[in-house]
Amino acid sequence: MEANYSVSYTSISLWMKKQKDLGLLLLRGSGFLLALTFGVQKIGWYWSALHAGKSFSSIGLAPLIAKMGFPIPVVLAIWITFNESIGAFLIGCGFLTRILAASLALGMVGALYTSVQLREDWLRAALYSIIFSSLAFTGPGELSLDHLLKHKQSAPKS
Repeated sequence: MEANYSVSYTSISLWMKKQKDLGLLLLRGSGFLLALTFGVQKIGWYWSALHAGKSFSSIGLAPLIAKMGFPIPVVLAIWITFNESIGAFLIGCGFLTRILAASLALGMVGALYTSVQLREDWLRAALYSIIFSSLAFTGPGELSLDHLLKHKQSAPKS
C-alpha cells in the first residue's frame, strides 16, 4: 500500500512542477505584452527623434524624468526604453531572465513613484513591478531559453 502512496506523491510532484513552469511561462508572457505596447511606442519616439534631428533630452521620457528630479534623465530614458522593449522581449523568451527582470522591476518602481507623484493611474506600474520582481526571484522555469542553454552546457560532451 505504501508503494502506491509513493508513486502518487511522485506523480503529484511532477504534475506540480509542470504547473509551476507553465505559470512562470504565463508570467513571462507579460514581457511580450510590455514589449509590444510600451516598448514599441518608446522605440518609435527615439526613431522619430533621430530622423528629425532632435536632441534625446527633449523627447520621450527624458523631460519627465528630469522634472521628477531623477539624475541623468537621458541615460535613464534610454535604459527604460531598453527595459520595456528588448529586455521585456527577452524576458518573454526566458533569456537572461533574472537580471533583466530585476532591471525591469527597478524601472517599474520608478514608474510607480512617478505615477503616484503625478496623481496618475499607478496600478499598471505596480502590477508590472510585482510580476518582474517575482521573475527575478524565481527565474524563468524550464520552458525557457535560460533552461535550454543551461541544460546544453551541462550535457556531457562526446
